[in-house]
Amino acid sequence: MKKPSWSNAILLAIIIVAVAHGQAQRGPAVPQMRGDGPSPPAKPFSITRSDPALDNIISPGAKLVELGRGFGLTEAGLWIAEGPSGYWIFAGLLDNVLYKVTPQKQVSVFMERAGYTGNDPEHVGAQTRSGRSHVLLIGPSCTGMDHQGRVIWCADNDRQVMRLEKDGTHTLLSGGMDGRRFSGPNDIAIAADDAVYVTDNDFGLRDGGRNPDKQLQNGIYRITEGKTTLVLSGADLGGTPNGIALSPDGKWMYLSTANRQMRRYAVKSDGTLGSFSVFTEGVGIGDGEKTDMAGNVFSTGGAGPGIIRITSPEGRLLGTINLPIYGGEPKRQICATNVAFGGPDGRTLFMAGCDSVYTIQLKAPGIVPAHNVNK
Repeated sequence: MKKPSWSNAILLAIIIVAVAHGQAQRGPAVPQMRGDGPSPPAKPFSITRSDPALDNIISPGAKLVELGRGFGLTEAGLWIAEGPSGYWIFAGLLDNVLYKVTPQKQVSVFMERAGYTGNDPEHVGAQTRSGRSHVLLIGPSCTGMDHQGRVIWCADNDRQVMRLEKDGTHTLLSGGMDGRRFSGPNDIAIAADDAVYVTDNDFGLRDGGRNPDKQLQNGIYRITEGKTTLVLSGADLGGTPNGIALSPDGKWMYLSTANRQMRRYAVKSDGTLGSFSVFTEGVGIGDGEKTDMAGNVFSTGGAGPGIIRITSPEGRLLGTINLPIYGGEPKRQICATNVAFGGPDGRTLFMAGCDSVYTIQLKAPGIVPAHNVNK
C-alpha cells in the first residue's frame, strides 16, 4: 500500500483543524421549537407571576387542561354557548377546517373547507414549519362572533372574511378593497356596532409577499355596511399586522408588531384610528390577543415556545402562562397563537397551542361574544 506523502498528511491535518475550528466557532446546535436542529428540552407547564395583581386574575395553582392534540398548527378560538354549557371552535391551519371541541374533550369538525374552497390546493398556502415538518397553511385563521350571534371567520386562502348565517349559509363580508383582493386575512376584532377590523398579511399567498398576485398592502382594514377601508398600513404599524383586540369600552385598539411590541391606538368616533403609544414590550407578543372585562390584555407570542402574556390596562406586565414543551423526537410544535374566553361564566381561557389546544380556569371573567348575544 502506498504511504501518504508528508504534504498530503499536512494538508489532511489542516482540513481537520479547519473543520474543528468551524464547529467550535458555530458552537453546539441550539435546540429549536421548529425547523432543523435538536428538539428543545422538555419543560413543564408553569405560571410566572411578575406582579401581585396577577393573583386576582389567575390562581398560582391553576391547572392546565389539554383538550386535544395532534393538530400540527392551530389558530383562533371562539366559545359557542349551547344550553347550560357549550363548545369551542378553532382553526386547523394545516387541515382546512374549523374544529369543534367540547369541555369533555370530544373533537369533531365544525366546518369543512373553511380556509380554501377552490380546486387548486397545489398552488395555494403559505409555507412554514411545524416541528421538523415542512407544511402549508391552507386552513382558516380567525374566528369571532357579531352581536347577532353569527360566526365570522378568516378564510385565509380564499382571501376573504366570511360570516356563517343562522340557516347555515355563508355570506362574503369582504374580499378586499376597491376591486383588489386581500393577501390573507389573519385576525379580527368586532366593534360594538359590528364593524369588523381585520389584519391582512401575506399568510394567504404561496411565497408570501413575493407572489405576483399580491394586490393590497398589508394593513388593518375596517369592514362595515358592505364597505372596506384601510385604517392603518403595515408600514405605519411598523411590522407585519397580526394580533388585534379592542378594549372593553371600544375606545382603544391593541395591535401587535413583529418585534415583540404592542401598540395602543385611539379609536375615533367614526371608526378610524388616531394617535398611538407603545403599550408594552417583551415576550408573549406577536400573535393573537384578547381583552378581559377589566381591560387586561391576554396576548400570545406565536411560533414558540407557548407563552400567553397578561398585561394590565396601564401596560404593566402581570405575568405569563407558559405552556409545556415536550422534548424528544419527533418534535411537537408547541406555541401560542391565540386565546379566547368562554365557559358559562366567562372564566375559562382557551389557548391555541399549535399541536395541542388547552384551557385553564381564571378568577376574572373575559369578554365572551356569546354572552353578549344571550343578554
